[in-house]
Amino acid sequence: MDFGLNLDPSQTDSFLQKMVGKLVDSILPVLKERLAGDELMTREELAAWLHVSPKSADANFIFKSGFPYYMVGTQKRYWKRAVIAWMDENQKIK
Repeated sequence: MDFGLNLDPSQTDSFLQKMVGKLVDSILPVLKERLAGDELMTREELAAWLHVSPKSADANFIFKSGFPYYMVGTQKRYWKRAVIAWMDENQKIK
């Protein structure tokens, strides 16, 4: 594969390995958060994760139409993965 860098085959292989390594290092935290982030959170934990107060979480997320929750007895809990999906679907773009 020629990238216009005039590298011999071993240099090209080394270059590709380094680039793939850097790419994996940069996207792995995002993938872990999105794919493995299946954590069940309380209202307070959700607010802390969102870096907002519980009142702000209520007003801007929890009481919005369609916001996902799961009932544990009489208490609402929030799956991180479902919240991320809801946020992706409900983001506002100007």
